[in-house]
Amino acid sequence: MNDQLAVFIDFENVALWAEREFFDFEVTDLMEYLQTRGPAVVKRAYADWSRFTRYRDEMMNNSIDLIQIYSVRTGKNRADIRMAIDAFEIALTRSQIHTYVIVSGDSDFSPLAAKLREYGHYTIGIGPRSVTHDLLVKSCDEFIYLETALGEPLDLVDQSCIEIEQARNLLVKAIQVHGQRGDVPVLATRLKQTMLLMDPAFNEANFGYAQFKNWLEDNRDLLKLYINDLQLYVAPPDYSAASDLEMVPSDPERAATQLMAQKVVPTAMPARPTLDAQYRQLFVRLKVTNVDLPTRRDVLRDIYRELVEHPDEYSLEDLLESIQDRYDAQGLIRTASTLREITQLAFRQQAFAFGDQAASFFTPVRLTSGIESEADFIGRAESDFVFAVIRSGLEIDLEELAYLLLNDRNQADYVQTLLEDLRQRGQINRKGKHYTLPGRGVIPFESEPTLRILIRDMEQAEIPANLQPGAEVARSLAKKAMVQRSQDFAASSSTYLLACRLQWDAVEKGEPGASLEDLRWYMASYASAIAGKLSQVNHDYAGARPYYLAFFTLVQEEDPLWARMRGLINPMLAYYWSNAGRELDINVSTWNLSMSSPAQIAVYAATHPNPDLRKLWQRITLELARVNPSLLRRISNQLMLNRADYPDYPRVAEQIESILSGVIQA
Repeated sequence: MNDQLAVFIDFENVALWAEREFFDFEVTDLMEYLQTRGPAVVKRAYADWSRFTRYRDEMMNNSIDLIQIYSVRTGKNRADIRMAIDAFEIALTRSQIHTYVIVSGDSDFSPLAAKLREYGHYTIGIGPRSVTHDLLVKSCDEFIYLETALGEPLDLVDQSCIEIEQARNLLVKAIQVHGQRGDVPVLATRLKQTMLLMDPAFNEANFGYAQFKNWLEDNRDLLKLYINDLQLYVAPPDYSAASDLEMVPSDPERAATQLMAQKVVPTAMPARPTLDAQYRQLFVRLKVTNVDLPTRRDVLRDIYRELVEHPDEYSLEDLLESIQDRYDAQGLIRTASTLREITQLAFRQQAFAFGDQAASFFTPVRLTSGIESEADFIGRAESDFVFAVIRSGLEIDLEELAYLLLNDRNQADYVQTLLEDLRQRGQINRKGKHYTLPGRGVIPFESEPTLRILIRDMEQAEIPANLQPGAEVARSLAKKAMVQRSQDFAASSSTYLLACRLQWDAVEKGEPGASLEDLRWYMASYASAIAGKLSQVNHDYAGARPYYLAFFTLVQEEDPLWARMRGLINPMLAYYWSNAGRELDINVSTWNLSMSSPAQIAVYAATHPNPDLRKLWQRITLELARVNPSLLRRISNQLMLNRADYPDYPRVAEQIESILSGVIQA
């Protein structure tokens, strides 16, 4: 579908959700996603823009019309009514527009979607998975979860087994429908249209697939695939094909993935992906693999030149905004999210210096000492790719890495230079032909003080006799624990703990494919689950605090694990602070945790009339500052952005800055 689009954004609804979940609403990412569906000729966003001034520039850069809806207590549905009127005005006056996009999770828009469909328009809904009402989903021709549209990283084991089975059952029913019509084999595109008619929320991207074809291939037990005239056809598994149809050969690697999705462990697992495939999977999490080499190099050069000419004059946030303005004037399409992701390479490799302040995108910046040229800066940034490979526990293939980074296998010497730079900076160690992270053992973070409580729990964990050791079993357990977490914190924490223990042992033994990255992921997941059990089930708020701190030790903004755990960061921080009130038997129900951001929770605690709570908040915030200062810097920045509307916000931001300064000086 490449029709013209009319896009209507209930901005307040989705922005407040995004800020609670991910800190920011990435408007550009959403618009880039919609561009793949067709040209958006009408783009309107509805909000009280005095409350969202920080988004205005990005909205204007995306040519989105800002429709002012004043905040009036009695006018709860004013944005809903205005959006509905505008949508119908467009529907009645612009016959060339056939596709309408409603970005909201509010069920109040379901009549609008249904009525637009009555008039023959194709309606796409986009809203957050956790808060969107089923009425809105069912009222649309197609519904896309906002997380998917924003490009949040997905992994098969992150998905609920229930959702996977629901999608598989939908596939079976859709094939049966076409079978009853005598319409098999059916074109894959028609089959997907049928599935969307039956369930508008179906989207293979929700399960980590870029194409519908790939999702079908991973469900071979339910169907047969054929090719005819370069088109893909789908048939039931018992279908006998005519001679003019060519059956699509099976892919054993995809078959293994499909078996894992069903929680089936075959007697002999197929070979793991090749090393280059593992590299590619890993680099996807760095979110710059789709940026071409010239663009990456140009952006890095421009950052270097600006910091050489203007040291300590910009924050990284201001610097990137200035560079993007220049690109826009030159007609270069380089989004803010792309610039930020490229900058993160250098940020993670400590290419920037921030004086006596915490490292952050929001503090004045200069180049770190030792970087004397553009080549030094670019190499420092691109060494992050190599560092990610070593951190994950994968072997180093110089030629393959050179091909992925530079499109040239003859540049292996350059990759070797990056390895040597990492070694000289103490980021990695070399043992013969192998590289590892620095630390006392194979697992470099085993001596981290805040992680000792997790390591103690793993050492005390009893492995059932019928449980086979190994990284594959650990992965299966982590998948099971993910499903359990929404229903039973106790069961989920126990299962995650077993996954941590098996993965730890596999890494120590050097089992092929047993990565440190997955171990850290399981440990962070266990920390979140056991913290939830202790605080929400056992009401042992003080006992839960070390697990919250372990979680925030592992999940750092400059680390790929941050992207994997983004959905948990805000809830964990909100509970970390609100539990201080519960620990003192203070009623925190008025804080409305489900609707309040961590910044608001911080204000509630820091300005509470009870002096004991204010003192406890100061202490636990200091503990958090010691393990994750960049997270607190983000909260401080959020408070300052809203200072005009809330007089207490700058005062609490100053308290946080004071705590951070004390940690840095210490």
